[in-house]
Amino acid sequence: MLFEFKCKECETITEKITKANVEKIECPKCGASAKRIISAPHFHIHGFNADNGYSNKKDVKPKKTKA
Repeated sequence: MLFEFKCKECETITEKITKANVEKIECPKCGASAKRIISAPHFHIHGFNADNGYSNKKDVKPKKTKA
């Protein structure tokens, strides 16, 4: 799994693929201990469109109104 680790010394944040039980790694920048941190999940909801909230249809046109 992909986790983020933050160094206690230089505060560098590093991503690393490790097992879920790994809590600390060596910082690749300074060599000090880096602790696993909680990060925001990255996922995509299939079919969700930010424009209208639900549909992924690109050819949806607004209805014309009489003026």
